[in-house]
Amino acid sequence: MPELKPIHVVLILVIVAIVALYVLGVGLGAKDESASRESPTKSAQELRARFIKPKPVEATELAATCPFQEGVLTLPSGGGCRVDVKASDTRLRTLELSPRPPGVVRVELVSRGKPSVPAKFDPLKESKKLDVMQEGADLQVTCLGAPPQRPICELGLR
Repeated sequence: MPELKPIHVVLILVIVAIVALYVLGVGLGAKDESASRESPTKSAQELRARFIKPKPVEATELAATCPFQEGVLTLPSGGGCRVDVKASDTRLRTLELSPRPPGVVRVELVSRGKPSVPAKFDPLKESKKLDVMQEGADLQVTCLGAPPQRPICELGLR
């Protein structure tokens, strides 16, 4: 059998050391931290807010087919309303929808920019911030139910 050269011995020792360090690293680093990690959507929202910083939609950029005063849409029970979010020079804006109890509303936002995915909330239970692209969007609001003593639904838009 041929004798091993010193370079071969060094290569074998290096390979053994790499494998040993890998096994040691995997063994010590295999801690379950899934409970302490943040959800991916939360960290994505934090990064988005940190770097993009979208401006809110101005009240002057909204045109509604129902009464709209001081940032609040007013709909009769069972009625619907279309809101036109006008185009703007700003690349990305945020539209905040805030349902006002006791009415229940259904909301659908369709962006005019391509590609787009419509946002639909049936019913809207809590405040939501939706992105509106530069081209604008169409918002359809329907009052699903209101109490008899006050037969209207209200939706805050900011």
